[in-house]
Amino acid sequence: MRTNNGWLILLCCLVLTGCVKTKILDDVELIMTFGFDWDPTSENYKGTAVAPVYGQNEQSELGENIRYTGEAKTFQDINSFIQTEAPFQVEVGNIVNIVFGEDLAKKGVEEIIYGINEIPDLGRDINVAIVQGDAETLLKTDYRMELTLSRFIEKLILNNSKSNIPKMNLHQFNYRLIGDGMDPFLPILRQSETSIDIVTLGMMKDDKLVHQIPYEQFFTFKLLYEDCEDHTYEFEWEEKNKTVAISSIRSTRSLHWKSKNEVVIKADIIGTLTESKKGEIQSFAAKKELEQAVEKKLEEEANQLIQTFQDLEIDPLMVGASARSKFRDWNRKEWESQYPEITITPDISFELDLSNIVQ
Repeated sequence: MRTNNGWLILLCCLVLTGCVKTKILDDVELIMTFGFDWDPTSENYKGTAVAPVYGQNEQSELGENIRYTGEAKTFQDINSFIQTEAPFQVEVGNIVNIVFGEDLAKKGVEEIIYGINEIPDLGRDINVAIVQGDAETLLKTDYRMELTLSRFIEKLILNNSKSNIPKMNLHQFNYRLIGDGMDPFLPILRQSETSIDIVTLGMMKDDKLVHQIPYEQFFTFKLLYEDCEDHTYEFEWEEKNKTVAISSIRSTRSLHWKSKNEVVIKADIIGTLTESKKGEIQSFAAKKELEQAVEKKLEEEANQLIQTFQDLEIDPLMVGASARSKFRDWNRKEWESQYPEITITPDISFELDLSNIVQ
């Protein structure tokens, strides 16, 4: 009896294996980047899809790409329209980047995001970004890159997520879009003459772009948002009329509530002095002076950021989410009316890692 059951199970496995739908790589177009813009004249979304040119290129990572465009009211219709341009079956399950044009980001990206979320083949670890200007222009430009355009954008965002900006993929964007007490943010890309750069970080109110912070504020924002490791900070020491570079920075971030209307965002930082004459810091007094100067500067920058967020009634630092987990009677409507007026105080502690001081 056991032997018969074993043969039956094996037969079922063989039959089920034969039901798996297979696709030949040469017979499909694998879309890896999708860009979306808004056309106010037709009130349609414009979609630009980028696929690598397969053959030798994916093996050697030569930067060859093919583009398709479509215009419709929904993501699904754009995808169907693009199919009419492609000689092979278009597949979107391999997408690694989604980018939005600046005008669309200001209008709101919720409809497109929800359309994307309905595709079961897509993962949620997809990079999401905004483009200065049109996504179509950025994606249709030919760049001199060794990587394909999609791989370049992917690596650009992932590399900066380790050092300059917090990570924000599709899953995290969705979480902040629908969650209480938080708002999403996205990196903003700019097309240069020969390449693509991350130039600002776009702060969003719900699904709309409302503010941008420049590169100079990336580090301060990251300190307030999450723990950091192996970062650098260029400190303009105005009192001494010199620039000090601090590297190998490690920091921990925590929120401490004093009451429902007052919270402290504490960041403890340890860093190493570089690109400066180490002989200038020869005593504990000089070390302490530099540490206090860095703390003061970072707290000033942090206060400016926090005030801007409260004025715009956006919460990229997820202060509201922290309050919701802290206070059992937290109420969304009540919080939204109180958030611009609560006291959010940055408390930044900086320690310079120097072991050669003897006095």
